[in-house]
Parts: sequence; structure tokens; C-alpha cells
Amino acid sequence: MSLTEPSFISLVSAYLFFGGCLLGFIWIIGLFYFQYRLLPLVEDVLDDGVRFYTLNIFFSCLGVLQYATIFLSSFHAKRYGMLEKRKNISNRIQKLFIFYFLCFVFILAALATSIVIHG
Repeated sequence: MSLTEPSFISLVSAYLFFGGCLLGFIWIIGLFYFQYRLLPLVEDVLDDGVRFYTLNIFFSCLGVLQYATIFLSSFHAKRYGMLEKRKNISNRIQKLFIFYFLCFVFILAALATSIVIHG
């Protein structure tokens, strides 16, 4: 099978799309763990107990992505006024947020690549 054969390209596109969808579904299931276990801990420290991101699953997605950028970049932490507060969060929790953020980026990249290949 040659690399320029359309069926091979369609097959790669289908694998990327369905793999991205499957990983996205798993990501959403894991988001419930973040919503009920980790986000309340992080909100208590970083947002002084204001529970906005634990209201529903949609806000939890935004909260995980925002806190991951705070843990990834000191620029964003300083911008949100959380540079000193983020030191009070354990490294394990910070790494989980960063890992989850990178999984989200990987899922988006797989889906976008499948659309570009197919189109």
C-alpha cells in the first residue's frame, strides 16, 4: 500500500478522529474526578474559597484549563494575581492539572489533524 493512496490517508484520518473522540470521552469522565476532588481544594487556596468552577461540568472544564495555565506559566499566575498562592498547592496536584491540560491539547490536535487530512 503506497502512502499516496487515498484509502491509506482516509484510514489514518479515521483513526485520528475516532481516537480523538475516544480520548475526549475518557477526558470528560476524568473531569468529574477533578470537579469533585481536586477543584474544591484548588479553589479554596487560589480563589479564597469562591466555588465557581465546581458549579457544573462545563465550568469545571474551564477551571481545569485555567488552573493548568496558572501552574504552567508564572506569567499567567502573575496576571491572575495567584503567583504566591500557587506555591501552597502540592506538586502532585499541579502535575495532574498540567497533564490533563496536555491531554486536552493532544485531543484537539488529533481531531484537527484528522479534519485537515480528510479535507
